Amino acid sequence: MTATDVLTYSGRFRETLMNWGMDGKWATWCVDFSSLFIVLAVSVIIYYILKFIIQRILKRLIARSRSRWDDYLYEHKVFSRLAMLVPALILEIFLSTLISDYPVAISYIHLGVKVYIILIVLLAVNSFLNAAYHIFSDIEESSSKPIKGYIQIAKIVAAVVAGIIIISTLLGQSPITILAGLGALSAVLLLIFKDSILGFVAGVQISGNNMLKIGDWITMPAYSVDGIVTDISLVIVKIRNFDNSIATVPTYSFITGSFQNWRDLFENGGRRLKRHFLVDADSIRFADADFLRKLSGIDLPEDILGEDEQLTNLGLFRRFLVHHLKKHTGINKEMNIVVRQLQPTETGIPVEIQAFSLHREFREFEMFQSELFEFIFAIMHQFELRVYQRPSYASVSASSPT
Repeated sequence: MTATDVLTYSGRFRETLMNWGMDGKWATWCVDFSSLFIVLAVSVIIYYILKFIIQRILKRLIARSRSRWDDYLYEHKVFSRLAMLVPALILEIFLSTLISDYPVAISYIHLGVKVYIILIVLLAVNSFLNAAYHIFSDIEESSSKPIKGYIQIAKIVAAVVAGIIIISTLLGQSPITILAGLGALSAVLLLIFKDSILGFVAGVQISGNNMLKIGDWITMPAYSVDGIVTDISLVIVKIRNFDNSIATVPTYSFITGSFQNWRDLFENGGRRLKRHFLVDADSIRFADADFLRKLSGIDLPEDILGEDEQLTNLGLFRRFLVHHLKKHTGINKEMNIVVRQLQPTETGIPVEIQAFSLHREFREFEMFQSELFEFIFAIMHQFELRVYQRPSYASVSASSPT
């Protein structure tokens, strides 16, 4: 239907009302605004037709597509919100023609239509940004380059721009004039958006330096954080601690404070095992021939003794542990394996084990570590070594005369 057709039908309707005895002024008013109502009704009907096409036909076409980006656009209602612009655009086209004799009404309706269009465009932009975030999340590099903060910044910028345009439209002023007026409120705006600005700066540094990504295990003692990163946004980072509690830490804290990222533990070599046990110094002795015969049932390396080398039972035990660790399926053989003696103390001689376990998950690693040291404590007596420990009530009672 063209504007000419609308005028033709409007004229005929006006003549009919006047023939029925209605005053010319009222007949003109009824014709103009009834035509406006009809055009508005038709535009709404067109919108529902488009909505039906989107929900039935377009949805099926998208379901058949192999790509995921169109699914995200549909799920976040990008197409539906763009369709909401149709009634406003149709009304904007025919408005001046239908009620040209009512400039005041035209100005107010134009104002309302413009504000409506700006708000719908803002909703469509937000929907598109949400879809873009999920499209990017499907890319492999997305976990190391989180863009949620940038998406939130884009939403804030879009909302600010839309707000300035709406205010300038309602006041009849240029957006540049509104921006100039906001310059005087810059200090207040900086205070309001302080966390967002700091979060954005922090997000750029975190992303650029690859400091943090979703799925990283981090520890942050200042915030009692020890868990897995689940979300990185503009203002906060969410961490699920190992007790299943959720910790929220300001994003800028990751560049103003310190934290420990255990990512390399999973990506390079394995999880580091570094733990010591205490040997009673009184149980250390030289390894003579009789002692070596007692160890014949233990899997010792063939070259455990060098020529003209006099070892102690502790020295043999350290070499045995290195041999045992190198054969263990849970140890990374390509990384350093060290069993060393630390500085003796009043509580015994510390013997430290350093290796890298292939068990990266917390529960598996703790189980492996516990089983390893239980094996060490159980086999030490075959080397005639004793673990140092403080006397217990039972041991004191057993040694005291009855």
